[in-house]
Amino acid sequence: MPRKGAVSAPTEVSPVVTRPMQRSEDPEAAFHARIGAENLGALWVGRRGVDLARPGTPARPAVWRYGDVRPRLMEAGGLIGAEDAFRRVLVLQNPGFGGAMRATQTLYAGIQIVLPGEIAPCHRHSQTAIRFVIEGNGALTTVDGAATAMAPGDMVVTPQWSWHDHRNEGGEPAIWLDILDTPLIDALDTVFRETHPETLQPLTRTGAESGPAANRRAGPARAALDRLARETPPDPCLGWRFRYDDPGPTMAAFLQRLPVGFDGAPRRATDGAVYCVVEGEGATETGDGAFEWRVKDVFVVPGWCRHRHVSGGGAVLFGVSDLAVQERLGLWRERRSGGGES
Repeated sequence: MPRKGAVSAPTEVSPVVTRPMQRSEDPEAAFHARIGAENLGALWVGRRGVDLARPGTPARPAVWRYGDVRPRLMEAGGLIGAEDAFRRVLVLQNPGFGGAMRATQTLYAGIQIVLPGEIAPCHRHSQTAIRFVIEGNGALTTVDGAATAMAPGDMVVTPQWSWHDHRNEGGEPAIWLDILDTPLIDALDTVFRETHPETLQPLTRTGAESGPAANRRAGPARAALDRLARETPPDPCLGWRFRYDDPGPTMAAFLQRLPVGFDGAPRRATDGAVYCVVEGEGATETGDGAFEWRVKDVFVVPGWCRHRHVSGGGAVLFGVSDLAVQERLGLWRERRSGGGES
């Protein structure tokens, strides 16, 4: 008890801490976190900011110079044999896919070389393959027991699940462009491959030189294109374009001629296309800029990419696209400058 007249020491009092009011958790953020843990997602969030009024693809217009690719092919020929590699191919990788083996969203493209005396062993797969011969004589492709000679300008089709092998019986390298529907078939989870027990399959029938196969030879195809050019005016976007007889259920193939002084009108279509320059030179203008091309170069125009071709001296192009499957599904569309959409 303090003495009378003494001053008491102040009593210590715990300070009062005022805490800010806690905001309640954002209910929408909590919802998305909760459903994400349950492997669910909200469509209205996933589509936010996405332009659904037009198709979109990561694929970009691109060109591969044959003068650059061929030395690499010859170098590869000295590094690994055709049988060891199974297929000695340099894949044309579209820069929009970060190194994936695809030229467009649905098409794979590569350039294959078979040296004199070599064999590319027999196998089959669920993809359809279209081959366009760039250079070399003396090579043969055998498809389901029938051998077909390969010469520059020829188109050779390997239908899905058909046994096929390649061999070069000539004295010079055989080089061709391979275009397959691999990305499309892979998206369907239906890529299968089987290796034949023999390196070369036995020959059991003669190659068909009539019907659809006849127009796949360089001479008849070019004759058909020239006849079209004589009988009809050039298309303002395409020049003259001869479509090969049905090469399969997914891809369409064309031989296209641009006349001298061609200044093509802009066009876009939903089918993405791979082109190989057969004759002449020119350029293709796109929204990303323009690139020039010349004989044996390969270039890609992605689906729904606005583009136009120009050629001062005229040119002939071989092209493959996924038009066939789009037609079968009723999906194909085209838009031309100054015209409506069809």
